[in-house]
Amino acid sequence: MERVQEDAVLAAKASRGDADAFCALIRSHHRSMYLLSLRFCGNHHDAEDLVQEVFLKAYRGIGGFHGASSFKTWLTRIMVNTFLNFKRGNRPETAGRIGDVDVADMPAAGAAEADPLRGVMARQILDRLAEIPPRQRLMFLMRHEQGFTTDEIARSLGTTAGTVKKTIHRVVERLRGEFVSGLRGAARPRGERDEANEQEEGHARLPEVP
Repeated sequence: MERVQEDAVLAAKASRGDADAFCALIRSHHRSMYLLSLRFCGNHHDAEDLVQEVFLKAYRGIGGFHGASSFKTWLTRIMVNTFLNFKRGNRPETAGRIGDVDVADMPAAGAAEADPLRGVMARQILDRLAEIPPRQRLMFLMRHEQGFTTDEIARSLGTTAGTVKKTIHRVVERLRGEFVSGLRGAARPRGERDEANEQEEGHARLPEVP
């Protein structure tokens, strides 16, 4: 609650043109946004570009923030649209300034930062996550990386909590199934793995959730 109240005070100042207040908001939300972006994009360069684009859009639109929702909720809507547009092939627009700060000079959470998923999820799972359609991937990451509730995710993506729950469950089941298959393949002798790969070549992938 304290964080929400601090954000509300800073956002009110920022909406009146206080660039220092907005930079304080960036410092509060940058790390969590960066880690989510990194999991969504799969590489540090795109993640940094994407985070910069989210904050630049937020800065340009902060004058329209009137506190009807929390700053986090408002920022999340910008994040969702930016992330999904990015994966449709639109490169982020990173040129711009926030007060006296160049967007490109914003501090980035580098590769050495602690990664909460690294110790929990196997590398194979994270690699397979990149194959999940963007909207489903974002739902999964918002829930399991950032701890958003299903209701929060549903509001951010303009859908129902039931749809979010069903989608995340199917993503988890797909990842679990692919991971188990990968472990079984890795446990086979090399010759058997090669033969299995030949037999599986050309088979259709698991159906994606609509």
